[in-house]
Amino acid sequence: MPLGRGCARPIHLSNPPFALSTWSIFKFGGASVKDPEALRNAVRLVRAYGTHPLLVVVSAMGKTTNALERYIQARELGDTSGATAELDGIKAFHGQMARDLGLLDAELQAQLDALWAAAERVDSLQAYNPRYDAVVSLGELASSRILAAALKADGQDAAWLDARQVLATDAVYRRATVDWDQTAARTMAALAQPAAVTVTQGFIGAAPDGTTTTLGREGSDYSAAIFANVLKASSLSIWKDVPGMLSGDPKVFPSVVRLEQVPYREAIELAFYGASIIHPKTIQPLEQGGTTLRIRSFVDPEAPGTEVGPFAALTPEVPCWIRHENQVLIEVSSRDLSFLSEGHLSEVYRIFAEEGLLVRAAQHTALSTRFAVNDDRVAVPRALERLNGPYRATAEFGLRLTTVRRPDAESLATLLAGGPLRMVLRNHEVAQVLTAPN
Repeated sequence: MPLGRGCARPIHLSNPPFALSTWSIFKFGGASVKDPEALRNAVRLVRAYGTHPLLVVVSAMGKTTNALERYIQARELGDTSGATAELDGIKAFHGQMARDLGLLDAELQAQLDALWAAAERVDSLQAYNPRYDAVVSLGELASSRILAAALKADGQDAAWLDARQVLATDAVYRRATVDWDQTAARTMAALAQPAAVTVTQGFIGAAPDGTTTTLGREGSDYSAAIFANVLKASSLSIWKDVPGMLSGDPKVFPSVVRLEQVPYREAIELAFYGASIIHPKTIQPLEQGGTTLRIRSFVDPEAPGTEVGPFAALTPEVPCWIRHENQVLIEVSSRDLSFLSEGHLSEVYRIFAEEGLLVRAAQHTALSTRFAVNDDRVAVPRALERLNGPYRATAEFGLRLTTVRRPDAESLATLLAGGPLRMVLRNHEVAQVLTAPN
């Protein structure tokens, strides 16, 4: 079974700044703001479907987070020219985006320049994970600046809010835990007299010392759920480039269908195993706060989409497929043929956590444990170096992890025929295989 991560229980506000059901939340993912036309469409959706007061949570544009990740990794590995090329590309992309939208005045240019300067002056003496968060968070800060400017240019009463001023976390970088009390108090204060539309960032928060933290990759949905909880929002709409939550990625799996209604529990399970449509931690704050989640298509906003709520069963009841490429199989074994005890496993998981590696599947035997983790050019070698002291640790790269939630006989047969097997995990609810390329 894959490694789970705890989630602190959200609080409930007794006196939110507005009566219940007043606030609504829109969340726009990277595809929703990936180019000028997509961003113009986001502005139209806010005008046409938003109710006030509205909080808009936005992700980085397109693949910006990946580019920023390559930038900080290149810096860490001493690849100065590669780092410069990545940052120059990021600067050019956002500058061109703003120019194409007719928004690049002196104020917006200065705001963007300040972000890119921050990337260049990351303190080389800091640990890698704080530097990582400081850099990869810049995508959301840039996209929210441009979206706020676009809404204002459209004549809407819009304001920009730095999420780091309100979303309080601990000091665990790359997967920070929310401080619900502080977040609620700060959000209520910041939005006591809000504009009709407030634009903020997903994915990011701040540690007690003010340094930037992130909530984990794809964490913008979680940010939106956090704000929905503390504001007692009646609804959260996540705008995607798909007609709703599907039973698999249509680019990868044939014959997928739209899920019409998804119980909270089922959504958590799908997210836990890595369904990219929603972040694993998103659902709990919504369930605790009674907020309905709608996954809506920004291409066809009138379509029904998918509702996530207190439903009795998944509709329709079909197998759901999840795939992750570029996985690494790390095998950890004892050096003296002794058993790997719970204490040993705890140490291994701690190393993975400290290096920012996400364990998606694990298989235990008496003398060894095998883990499927996301590839990371920096974190994987560091973890292997630390493990290869007290243990023997090996790694196989370039693997594929496929998960089926609610498997039937046909889906199991398809799963096991997917390529040379490296790991097989199965119970009555989930089947997973780790395979090598054919």
